[in-house]
Amino acid sequence: MGAIALTSPAAAQSQLSSVCGVTGNATAPASITYDPFSPAGLSEVTVPLILRRNRGLILGRTNEVSLVLTAPSGTPPIDVTYKGYKVLYSEGATAGRPRSLDAKDNGAGAAGEIRYDFGNLLASDLSTPLNLRVTVPPGTDLSAGEPIILDMLYICSGEGGMQSVPVPTRDVGAIRINVNTVSALQAYYAGAALDFGEIGDITTAQVQAAPDRYTTSSANSLRVRSSGPFEVQVRSQNDFRLTFPGGSLANSAQTIRYSARFLGQEVTSNASFGTRTCARAGIGGEAGMLPLRAILKEGGAGKTPAPNYADTISITFTPIVSAAAASSCAGL
Repeated sequence: MGAIALTSPAAAQSQLSSVCGVTGNATAPASITYDPFSPAGLSEVTVPLILRRNRGLILGRTNEVSLVLTAPSGTPPIDVTYKGYKVLYSEGATAGRPRSLDAKDNGAGAAGEIRYDFGNLLASDLSTPLNLRVTVPPGTDLSAGEPIILDMLYICSGEGGMQSVPVPTRDVGAIRINVNTVSALQAYYAGAALDFGEIGDITTAQVQAAPDRYTTSSANSLRVRSSGPFEVQVRSQNDFRLTFPGGSLANSAQTIRYSARFLGQEVTSNASFGTRTCARAGIGGEAGMLPLRAILKEGGAGKTPAPNYADTISITFTPIVSAAAASSCAGL
């Protein structure tokens, strides 16, 4: 958990250039977090954007700038507005913005773009705070620990011998949105009981001769939705042995061995699985279908008669913010 922030590198002093231009810096309050599973989302967070203008060696300076933010392909659907108007656009869909600086709006800024007049030679090279409103709709598939990078598309006018830039110029990666997303996870089991059926008269030799017949369906699975990677642990109440109520695990006549097939591994004991680290499943769970199968290892013939040999498997999912090595676990 942490903060949502828009930031981009800003020089300690104005950038010297023969053409006009700006850099941007914006930081949100440090207490803001985003939970992708919250029905409320993240609504209307105020983020003050500070622009810094280019200067020439002597009198040259950036006078006025007009800009919009653009979202490269694959950017999550966040919203950014300025003075009530949308200023974040999809790649190639800015509708002609930013427009000519000749189209003044009484100094208030053109609708749908961010416009600022820095003023004369002695005016500050930093803009006053330009309050952006950032909204993250509920259910947005943001990844814990990964920033969102936006481009800035601007035009500007220069004075004092500085060259103007009338054609929209792209500043790639100018705006960095650090959404410190809660590393959250939801999981549930989808399927039927892992049932081998009636095996009281089935010998171990018969089971081992026809393993597919005594393996449960691959349609049974765990379904996971997560904003970040997660760890998985598997344990069996009886250490992967079926027994009946009151049965003794120390008595082989009262237990029936089986294994579980999960995440590409056959689990035969509580000590054999350890901890696996899976890559994020996504908020929609597109990478979070994890099949679970049970494989019978012994028959019931010769065992103590009882109607309900059973065991309980517990699978624990723990969300983590980041992982040095995580693998895609879907479909294993």
